[in-house]
Amino acid sequence: MSQFHLGVIKNYLVETFNDKIDLKDYEGKSEHDRTNAFLTRSVAAYTMMALCDITADEAGASVTDGFGDNGIDGLYYNQKENLLFLVQSKWRNDGTGSVDRGEIQKFLLGVRDIIVPRFDRFNEKINKRSTEIDQALRNANTNFMLVLAYTGQSDLSTEVEKDIQTFLEELNDSSDFVTFKTLKQSNLYHMIAKGAQGDPIKVDVAISNWGSIEEPNKAYYGQVAASDIAQWWEEYYPRLFSPNIRMFLGDTDVNDNIVNTLKNEPEKFWYYNNGITALCSTIKKKPLGGATREYGIFEVEDLKIVNGAQTAGAIAKAARSNTENVEKAVVNIRFIQLKDSPEVFEREITRNTNTQNRIEKRDFVALDPEQERIKDELKLHGINYVYKSGEIASSNEENFDIVEATVARACNQLEIDLAVQAKREIGKLWDNIEKAPYKKLFNASVNSLELWKQVQILRAVEEGLSEKDYAGRERLYAIHGNRFVANLVFRELYEILAKEQSSMITEEQLNLIKDKTQNILQDLIIIAEEKYPEAMLASLFKNLSKCKEIHTEYVKRQNAQ
Repeated sequence: MSQFHLGVIKNYLVETFNDKIDLKDYEGKSEHDRTNAFLTRSVAAYTMMALCDITADEAGASVTDGFGDNGIDGLYYNQKENLLFLVQSKWRNDGTGSVDRGEIQKFLLGVRDIIVPRFDRFNEKINKRSTEIDQALRNANTNFMLVLAYTGQSDLSTEVEKDIQTFLEELNDSSDFVTFKTLKQSNLYHMIAKGAQGDPIKVDVAISNWGSIEEPNKAYYGQVAASDIAQWWEEYYPRLFSPNIRMFLGDTDVNDNIVNTLKNEPEKFWYYNNGITALCSTIKKKPLGGATREYGIFEVEDLKIVNGAQTAGAIAKAARSNTENVEKAVVNIRFIQLKDSPEVFEREITRNTNTQNRIEKRDFVALDPEQERIKDELKLHGINYVYKSGEIASSNEENFDIVEATVARACNQLEIDLAVQAKREIGKLWDNIEKAPYKKLFNASVNSLELWKQVQILRAVEEGLSEKDYAGRERLYAIHGNRFVANLVFRELYEILAKEQSSMITEEQLNLIKDKTQNILQDLIIIAEEKYPEAMLASLFKNLSKCKEIHTEYVKRQNAQ
């Protein structure tokens, strides 16, 4: 890289973001200072435009750089993907160096203050986005992408890399919801050289055990290294994917299973995963590898994945922390050539490959005869219980489904373990209907009317958490700590409530539950803030060891009263 490449970056930023970057705070300052501020902020804007697939106007409006930015120069929440982007940018006129330790530590502290959140530590630009940030923090599935973009040529120092890694390990103690991406001069130049949307993606891909179809449309299929998919993701996301399909959804039951398989059983990944469907304008086999179908190198033009975004995203996520294991995995893939095909063909492939029925873990619950017993018993009392996918609950209040039943049973346990699992990944509770934890929740001893009462108690807890006008971090406790609170409500009130013979809880009981819920929430906040004042609450209540510690302390204090 050189001053020529820096000049290309500068010219692009000036042309793209002229009049789109707020520089009011630089009025009256020197032209040199105004230019540097514009370029630094434009680097942040371009980073968000390229990674978030937004317009230059949207990206410019998402710049937060200025006095009191707390190290965060850009912020954008991608609601479609539940992904909050936080950017720090640095313009280096000489094109050398990277980012010093003090700058990166300021950025990481700013990220902490966003997560808590502490809006009083931020400038007006970030405070104007507080509703957007709050929306991201309230969503338990939100992931964070931290991006450092700078125009120096050097890599980050070992000390800076260690600071970042330590920060990520601390935050990602329950799940990998925070990732860090670095874009230096060479990365920015290549991204800009390809255009914001990018030239068509061209790759050479090694396919093993490959086959082909010639009619009516040419296609190749076989196995590719999972590490290749991870590399595509890192280099070409988001334009790797067709714009009319779902993007990566983050921590879902299915995606967590994909990541866990790659981490723990990579050699079995091919057996467990359905694979990826990709479209391309052309695909040609290269001479390398000869005529054997065991292995071939193929040149693929205008690559787009139309089915398998979750697989690709999960592979990339696993590769960031378990590179060696991901390199052991292979994935099924098929490349369908669009050359000489009707225009409608691409849309039809995309639509049909994304509308197939998928078996969820909860579907296997239908094989348990105890579920049908519970349903039949409740039907005699006019209560509708739905445990099969596709069944529709009636419109009256006296109905519930397998999800509510599972959460209620998980929360109505002496220990906190299953309540945490219900919050973190409820599908794990349905993993195997022949053994625990499922058998602990659903077995022949489960009384159907008691189950219905437990669901009503769970609903009352949710009412108690939602009816008060909580704000700030207290509000986040009410959202993310709901299963924890429910466990404590069951622990303290269930014996009293279970004595009532009626299948419905009374108005008096409802008020008792809501009052108890609100009191427990306040006690929980006091203890959790003493122990984990900096915690990201969406992550804290998915962390079993930390929840056990808080739970033990709560019980100890209650017993001491």
